Amino acid sequence: MTAALGMEADRIKHDYPQASIGALTVIQRGRELHGILYDALWNPDCAYSLLDNMGRRGRFRGSAGTLVGSATTLFDEAAICARATSSSVLKGEQSNTSVKFGDCAIMKLYRRIEAGMNPELEVGRTLTARHFTHSPALIGALEYVQEGAEPITLALAQTFVANQGNAWDYTLAQLSRYIDGLLALEHEKEEGGQRTDEESSQKHTTSDLLFGYRDSAHLLGRRTGELHRALGQPSDVAAFTPEICSESYIRTRVQAMQQAATQALALLQRQLPSLTETDRTQAHTVLEQESVLLNRFGTLAGHPLSALRIRCHGDYHLGQVLFTGSDFVIIDFEGEPAKSLSERRAKSLPMVDLAGMIRSFHYAAHVALRTAQTRQGDLPMSLDLVPWAEQWYRTASTAFLKGYRSAAEQASFFPRSQEEFNLVLDVQMLDKAFYELTYELNNRPDWVGIPLT
Repeated sequence: MTAALGMEADRIKHDYPQASIGALTVIQRGRELHGILYDALWNPDCAYSLLDNMGRRGRFRGSAGTLVGSATTLFDEAAICARATSSSVLKGEQSNTSVKFGDCAIMKLYRRIEAGMNPELEVGRTLTARHFTHSPALIGALEYVQEGAEPITLALAQTFVANQGNAWDYTLAQLSRYIDGLLALEHEKEEGGQRTDEESSQKHTTSDLLFGYRDSAHLLGRRTGELHRALGQPSDVAAFTPEICSESYIRTRVQAMQQAATQALALLQRQLPSLTETDRTQAHTVLEQESVLLNRFGTLAGHPLSALRIRCHGDYHLGQVLFTGSDFVIIDFEGEPAKSLSERRAKSLPMVDLAGMIRSFHYAAHVALRTAQTRQGDLPMSLDLVPWAEQWYRTASTAFLKGYRSAAEQASFFPRSQEEFNLVLDVQMLDKAFYELTYELNNRPDWVGIPLT
């Protein structure tokens, strides 16, 4: 933190109210000077100093350890550009704080500090060294080093990727166009346009309205496969060496998934009275199938798996991907925030990432559907958008998986049979849906219908 007095303190409180920590009074030569303590990252001098110390590989010894800076070969070029621009703290972060240096670099400081290397730094170093071009390149880091312990990640810097927002917002915009197109076709039909039977009409509109996003989903799948190929390369580094799925590993994973599902269903049972009538009906249907659902996880233990475990993204969804206007860039390799650092650094089956993205497609379809239904007065009575939303979801998911297969099918970690691929993906999607069910019940009960569906 740092301090500001007088007019400078007033400016910071006005321009950056979120940076203020508390009031400050300084007595100087018998006079009281009023000001604030505030987060030093909102001071450009501090931000540039931290970035420079990465490049200079600075070392600052403290009472219990040493702050150590490090840099990759990309640092100098990015830093020269960064020093010639202004810095700004990005909005929207909650567990971290990010500072943008023009269009040159982004520095992220972690607010939730844990013993051990943050997976974002660990994976970033590997992807940068392996020249994976569809994630931001790592340029530097700050770590806290203590004798006999693994370095603790405090901050990292990456190249800035010019973008048009994340893939979630892009997808919702495409879904809005899709629904608007359906409405236009329905209005045309009601006004006396050429009548066709429902099946041929559906095929026609699918071809016309889904074409653009189908290509995007295919490309995103390919980029995901390329990411896994980069992470799944043979390596002398134990943290990135692909591993087989032993019987004990599969058994442990099945037990963990069944336990999480049982807890989610118990929570659902307790909260039944507070759900809407529609969600309560769906909830009863799910609760009645508890043994079937738990047994579905158990089927994984009955099949020896050829797929290998590798380092994955770990928290993969549309919000973790940037859309550049013509391509996708994958970001934020920290893993699921609720998990421990050791869990987030663990290897897993790549289908974990595929399941996360497919569930994200499903969320996007239903969020767009809800948005459209708020405009109920504009919707023709004859048009039921639910099957169209589900068709969009199936189309996007299929294109994504086809794109993924085109990039990853020949990799050593890929399942050797379609049956195994389908089984593992299905189980991972079920596990993800139970995770979402617990999250929505605890945080957004009005969204619980999406994972229930």
